[in-house]
Amino acid sequence: MIEKKIYPFNNCVDSGLRTLTLLNSAYPLKYDLDHLVYFDYMIVHSGDIDPGTISLHPAVPNRTGEIFVRRNLIRQGLETFIYKGLIKRFYDTTGIQYGATEIATPFLDALSEDYSYDLIEHANWVVEKFGQYDLKNLREVITKNLSKVRNEFNIEILK
Repeated sequence: MIEKKIYPFNNCVDSGLRTLTLLNSAYPLKYDLDHLVYFDYMIVHSGDIDPGTISLHPAVPNRTGEIFVRRNLIRQGLETFIYKGLIKRFYDTTGIQYGATEIATPFLDALSEDYSYDLIEHANWVVEKFGQYDLKNLREVITKNLSKVRNEFNIEILK
């Protein structure tokens, strides 16, 4: 019998739940995949963006590379939650956008784990601070803060 490994974090359900939470916090706003990739990193590692906040997940070395592997996970998560009717895909002149549906709030309200409450808090923070940023400004915020994180861990290695 072949054993299948189960990854509780950073799978399509986990990334889809984070995306759904963000889209629900931003409702009725819609975002493209590029925004969602940046926002997902900000939700998980909010302490990298604002040292006054506590990140949802622990700070680990080499986490700056995570932003490059999130795209496919988020796309899979979107498809999973679209299939369940919690996220909707919208087509317009700018491309493909994603938004929460009317059943997203009742679904998220039914979750009662501490992680879910923290996730909602982090998603609200991201939307409040960065929800109106265009892609260029969002990329600048991420790039600036990722370079700080890289330097922080390079310095730690040298000590």
